[in-house]
Amino acid sequence: MRYRPRPPSGPAADSAVGGIERLLGEAASRHPAGVWQGRAQHVLMICACVTLHGSPDWIVFDTVDGLGWRRWPDDLPDEEMVRAPREAGGHADPSDVLAWLRGDAADPWTSGDGHGDPEVAGALRRWMVDD
Repeated sequence: MRYRPRPPSGPAADSAVGGIERLLGEAASRHPAGVWQGRAQHVLMICACVTLHGSPDWIVFDTVDGLGWRRWPDDLPDEEMVRAPREAGGHADPSDVLAWLRGDAADPWTSGDGHGDPEVAGALRRWMVDD
């Protein structure tokens, strides 16, 4: 029998990730933000590190037109970082992010910690409501 090394693997993805990205994608499709540069009103930077499983980080923002979001890679160039007059961010459990997007929590920081403008989570959450 030949020995084959196992491919490197990280932790399995957190079960909430798919739901988070589905809800964000649906809201952004219903109300697209359009170009954000110079137009973003609110931005929320979520480091989804309060989990034993794998999870990406997210940037969620809005403009007068709607909602936008993207994964937040470690190597994101500064010129691609979304900036807005009202910003907030923090460390979250993906299940808490999902609860916030569903309207079951006021913010995504239940098991983690957040900082910045307290208005941001509510302002972004309003785009999640179905028309």
